Amino acid sequence: MKKPLIFLVMIFSCVLIFSQSIPSSLYGIWEGKDRIVFFEEIGAGGALSGEGAASGGEAQIVVLLKEYYGWYYDRAVEPEEYGEKEPRTRNSGTTKKAQQVYFDVKNLKDGENWSFLELETELSRRQKNLIPLLLADDKIYLDFYIQNDEDRNIFTGHAKSEGITMFEQTLPENIGLLYLTADGGAAYDVRYWKSDMDFEASQVLFKRPEGEFSVPKHITSREQNYSSVSGRSKIVRNPQGAMSLESRGFKFTGKTAFDSPFIIADKEPYLVRLADKKTFEDLMKLVKDANSRRKPDPPALFPPHNPPLNWYWDVIDLLERNNPYIQAVRERQRTFGARAKEIQ
Repeated sequence: MKKPLIFLVMIFSCVLIFSQSIPSSLYGIWEGKDRIVFFEEIGAGGALSGEGAASGGEAQIVVLLKEYYGWYYDRAVEPEEYGEKEPRTRNSGTTKKAQQVYFDVKNLKDGENWSFLELETELSRRQKNLIPLLLADDKIYLDFYIQNDEDRNIFTGHAKSEGITMFEQTLPENIGLLYLTADGGAAYDVRYWKSDMDFEASQVLFKRPEGEFSVPKHITSREQNYSSVSGRSKIVRNPQGAMSLESRGFKFTGKTAFDSPFIIADKEPYLVRLADKKTFEDLMKLVKDANSRRKPDPPALFPPHNPPLNWYWDVIDLLERNNPYIQAVRERQRTFGARAKEIQ
């Protein structure tokens, strides 16, 4: 009798672990320059809750692409249920069926006012992306450095991704590590490159005429090992001099580099949370409002004249008479509004 009880406890524990693996700071609708991303709340068993509930108990992501210079919102990625609840509009920017992208969270690390995670998106059975994200102040960043827990002078970079995309991404060849000086005004940029070596949790020396310090030999990001030395060397190759953080456009999250547990390198965030929007209905309203916009009429080619210009409409009508091609064009034009001669 004890075995079934233990089995049920194990299942219930797995459900709790999965449903709690998505940080609450990720929930909601986020907007960027070229897309809107929606992370819905995860319910028991991993199924999406609310209007956008996904089948199969797997968390799906929603992506709206701002096509045509932002004048059209394309529902490019969404669960099948979305199309049943709110039919999709077909045009040259939308495929017949939306792509489905599943996601999970790896390597979650929470700070006092921030969260770091690697978002794994599954594009197909063979295509996956691991996307490092930093969440802070209702913003998501792609390019950032996190302060080392043991050595507060070290800020570790990562393999920066291209964002939440619908294509498989390649890993960058290099990533960086910053070693800040005591006053936080300058830093040394240590380069790490892709390596086939087994990961070693050891330290190597970074030597400069003005002093030396220790940095990690290897850094792992997006499941790829990066090395700061060649082979078994214990000294960083080609060390660079100190640089000004301000000249590189680094943005601090505190008054100085040591007031906060991370530095953000991006001047602008990748995505910003839309605080008052968090449901399927909110998302569809964003689409409808955006796609109902119309560009203002262009300025007149000719300024107003007094007396008005004579366009000789009778001559134009005479030239167009019995021309089926022009008449077909005129017929299509009437659906958009009256012609100039009809307004006069």
